[in-house]
Amino acid sequence: MTVSDLTPLMAMAQSALYAEPNRHAHYLECTWPVDQPVSALQEALQHALQPCAGVHIAVAFSLTTWQRLNPNWQPASLREFVTLQGVNGETMPSTQADVWFWLHGDDRGDVMAGVLQVHHAIRDVLLTQREVSGFKNREARDLTGFVDGTANPKLDKRGDAAQIPIGQEGAGGSYVLTQQWRHRLSAFQQLTEDEQAQVIGRTKQDNIELTGDAMPPTSHVSRTDVKLDGVAQKIWRRSTPYGGAEDHGLYFIGFACELNRLDIQLQRMLGNTGDGYSDHLMRYSQAVSGAYWFMPAQVDLNAILSQSFV
Repeated sequence: MTVSDLTPLMAMAQSALYAEPNRHAHYLECTWPVDQPVSALQEALQHALQPCAGVHIAVAFSLTTWQRLNPNWQPASLREFVTLQGVNGETMPSTQADVWFWLHGDDRGDVMAGVLQVHHAIRDVLLTQREVSGFKNREARDLTGFVDGTANPKLDKRGDAAQIPIGQEGAGGSYVLTQQWRHRLSAFQQLTEDEQAQVIGRTKQDNIELTGDAMPPTSHVSRTDVKLDGVAQKIWRRSTPYGGAEDHGLYFIGFACELNRLDIQLQRMLGNTGDGYSDHLMRYSQAVSGAYWFMPAQVDLNAILSQSFV
């Protein structure tokens, strides 16, 4: 992708948001102790975010952290993630931290060099709460064997879905949801391929969306393909599989122009929107983390890192 491929809104984002193909990724969720001053975090971030060959490094902040860094304004609907309970007993826990780093690139060695750069810069200021290494396999398939991110908006529609519109506080930035989902692959693999497709809402081999009566209201596609007042609630997904032999799953990342687009998908997955249906994918994958973040536009990030605090 070149700069000419980006709309004016998309060009405002931190470069990691649209950079492809993102074969290897690493995620750090960090806490910021109250005894660490703003100036210390500013200096740490300035070093952490230095250019690093072959890797894109992005940063995002929780509501309380953004308010400490920038008390003058905040995105209109930014809030912190709280534990969600579903009508059928499912739970999505909150593990809200303060600062989120997202690194990705085509070469695992490059990404690791970036991770070491970030960690060296922040280790005396931030505490790492969660660290996950992700990857993309052929055809961008999840470990379930199904293609992930098929419903992502295309080309110049991405900015409209992923970024706060020009004219609003935080324009060019994004609301972000991160969740680590731990798969129960042994149980999922006991299903027939047709039963798996019923859970996901797409065919496995050809990645064709089910239609009509063939599409269960409990499928993942049914619960997350949302329209409100006729407007499709599109988001931009940048998730990756993660893990090893025992612990594996999907590190979900969703970017949105408004936080409600993320929240409504979660509420529909949990069956909390009045129809009583919950997402049957949660029978085979468990959320073990959850956090909301604001990833500021590059110009706002630069301003935060350079301003003076008394």
